[in-house]
Amino acid sequence: MTDKNLNYIKEILLKENHTIVIMKKNASVITSDDRGVSPLIKLLKEDKLQLQDSIIADKVIGKAAAMLMIYGGVKEVYTPIISLPAIKIFNINNVKINYDKEVDRIINRKGDGLCPMETLCLDIDNPEEAFEVILNKIGI
Repeated sequence: MTDKNLNYIKEILLKENHTIVIMKKNASVITSDDRGVSPLIKLLKEDKLQLQDSIIADKVIGKAAAMLMIYGGVKEVYTPIISLPAIKIFNINNVKINYDKEVDRIINRKGDGLCPMETLCLDIDNPEEAFEVILNKIGI
């Protein structure tokens, strides 16, 4: 995949206001307007390999989303906002990242505390473990 592909899905994310846009390695594009990590969880539960070597544009990436992307084998990501723990885990796992703004942590939807998924994964560095912990937390 090329920078052209990344720019293409970035444009879809921003102009069509989706929460996530995924270009699979076969160049098919999936979009979702679901919030949080649920689009990633759904795809990984269907078939973990469908994210292998894909590129993703996501509105916000915290450590939980980053761990799920790594678990699925994502190759490259773009996001307007990313947390420092997500940057660190992407770098450790050699995932190419493109972002506009880094923040210390992802804030919850109410704006009064940390994102529960970010908090859940802060001390986890194994993507498979993160996947299982997230599944247990959301009751799947």
